Amino acid sequence: MKMSEDFQLNCVPAIGQTGKEESVLICGDEAAKLKILFLGNSITRHAPAPALGWHGDWGMAASARQNDYVHRLVALMNGAGIRCGYCIANLSEWERTCDMSLLDGKYKGALGYPADIAVLRLGENARLSDDLPSFEESYARLAGMLADKGSTVVCTDLFWEHAAFDAFVQKLAEQNGYAFVQLHDLGGDEKMKAAGRFENPGVAVHPGDVGMERIAERLFKAIGERLRI
Repeated sequence: MKMSEDFQLNCVPAIGQTGKEESVLICGDEAAKLKILFLGNSITRHAPAPALGWHGDWGMAASARQNDYVHRLVALMNGAGIRCGYCIANLSEWERTCDMSLLDGKYKGALGYPADIAVLRLGENARLSDDLPSFEESYARLAGMLADKGSTVVCTDLFWEHAAFDAFVQKLAEQNGYAFVQLHDLGGDEKMKAAGRFENPGVAVHPGDVGMERIAERLFKAIGERLRI
C-alpha cells in the first residue's frame, strides 16, 4: 500500500487542535448567496499551539488567515460574484474515534448549518493503518447525512497520500454523485508545503500558502462545475 512518508513526519497531535468550545466557527454574511460548510482538521483550522511553534488560528502553516484554503476559496467565490457565508469545523476528534454521537454533540452546530455546499477535507488524523474499514464506514455515513440534508457534497482525498483511502474516497464520490477533488499529488511536492518556515517537522509538512492556494483553486473548480459558474 502506497503511503506518503509525511504521515510519519506529521507529529502534530490530533488532540487539542481547537479549544473545547471552539471546534465550530460560523462566519455569517446576511447578503450571502451561498453557504459553505468546511469539515476538516488542522489543515482547515488549528488554534494557537506555541509548543509547536504555531501561533495562528486558521489553516495550519498558512502565513495568515486570508491565505488558508478556506479563506482563499471564499475570496475566489466572491471574485466570481458569489457572496458566501461559511462554517468551519475541526473534526479531529471524530476522525480519531469514528464516534458518530459527536455529530449530535460537539459538532452539532456544524451539522445543523444550512449548507448549500459541504466540503469534506479530512482523514489525515484517522487511524487508517489500524482500522481503515471503520473510518471508511464512518466517512461514508457522514457524507450521506450531508447529502440527505440537501447539501452538495465535495470530497477530497488526503494531502499526504494514503493510496487505499484515497481510492475509497474517489470511488465513494463516483458512486454517489459527489464532487471529488484530488489533492494527494500536492502533498508530494515540496513547493506546496511550509518547509523551512517552521522548526517543527509536523507543522512544516502542512500546506504553505502555495499549497493552500492550489487546494482552494481545485475546490473552486469543482464547485464551479456543479454551480455552473
